[in-house]
Amino acid sequence: MILQKRLYTFFLLAMLVLSSACVSNGGNSSDASNANINTVYAAEPSATPAAESAAAASPRSSSTTVPTETPATSATSSPTPSPTTSPTPSPAEQLLASMTLDDKISQLFFLAFRQDANGANITEVNGEIRGVLENHAIGGVILFSENIETKEQTQKYVSGLQALAKIPLFIGIDEEGGRVLRTSALDVPRIPAALKIGASGDPRNAYDAAQTIAGYLSPLGVNLDFAPVADVFTNPDNTVIGDRAFSTDADTAAGFVVQFVAGLQDNGLSACLKHFPGHGDTATDSHYGLAETDRTLDELTAREFIPFEKGIDAGADFVMVGHIAAPLVTGNDDPATFSPLMMSILRDTLGFGGVIITDSLQMGAVSVTSGEAAVRAFSAGADMLLMPDDFDEAFTAIKDAVDDEKISIERLDQSVLRILELKEKKGMLAGD
Repeated sequence: MILQKRLYTFFLLAMLVLSSACVSNGGNSSDASNANINTVYAAEPSATPAAESAAAASPRSSSTTVPTETPATSATSSPTPSPTTSPTPSPAEQLLASMTLDDKISQLFFLAFRQDANGANITEVNGEIRGVLENHAIGGVILFSENIETKEQTQKYVSGLQALAKIPLFIGIDEEGGRVLRTSALDVPRIPAALKIGASGDPRNAYDAAQTIAGYLSPLGVNLDFAPVADVFTNPDNTVIGDRAFSTDADTAAGFVVQFVAGLQDNGLSACLKHFPGHGDTATDSHYGLAETDRTLDELTAREFIPFEKGIDAGADFVMVGHIAAPLVTGNDDPATFSPLMMSILRDTLGFGGVIITDSLQMGAVSVTSGEAAVRAFSAGADMLLMPDDFDEAFTAIKDAVDDEKISIERLDQSVLRILELKEKKGMLAGD
């Protein structure tokens, strides 16, 4: 009996101990487990739609998303650099890289072959021309009336020039309409003078005129017209420009210049604005002596520069710099052809990125030797040198200046690449 009481007392004590333990654990163990599970999932980020789709597509997926572990990245590690590849050089760049120094220098020159040593007109490739083209990679040839007898003859002559050229040539011509044309021997439409076109009041007439000119020049093999005249005709005593300009008003002239540029370049010919910084207000004909403008920079900007600026904005491929001094701008009597300041105004102020070509270096305004003229014009900022009186002397002078480091290779390459890039744009280089 006593033993039974003791066992019963022990049983009661055990039950009390177990009851206390359950109370201290905060309820039943199932609720505690659920609370712990909810805490874990509450701390996980929600799965993105992409992750949910991936989980659903996976054979291992279930109603529970398994978070993907991202490998730890060392704080000191750096990302693996992506391999870099140099851009493929353009055809112009590839050609430049392959050219000799002599070829680069030759590319600057734009020559004329008007008459032979006996005074006869040159209408076909002769020995002299063959020698020049086989030995020099000149940049272009300008045609004159002496070179043009018939359409077929001119086509054959130009084809012969291109066949011998080391690098395809610019074939240029002065074909403005009016009194300045080189195709008088051909049966082609006659275009009125620019001043008459301008007097019509409709700039579309300038487009039509240029389109017509391109229509008969392009089949001859011509790819550059030294037009339009972008001068403003403001001096009645100026006989060299006169009716070659579209107007006496700068804004009016600009509208016609823009349309003439478009008419040529829409139809395959490069246009050339001339004669920067403006020949319309001068009294002297630069064919015979140095022309001079007494305009200040502000005055030139307000009038003479306007047609050039608009023509540049229209995309003209060339600008011709004239033998025109602007002493109130430059502080000296140097023609713009030899003036770094005037070239800089054209490049930097007016924003011209195309090819700058000189007016003919045979003109009376050029009072220095062919060699000095070539070096001074190129050093000032010209890209192409038109018609030096003595090509051999001009070529040698440029080469000597490069050898003496008066002209850097970088400066030479800059102009040659600009010339080649324009030829590439026009589809003249092999592989274009």
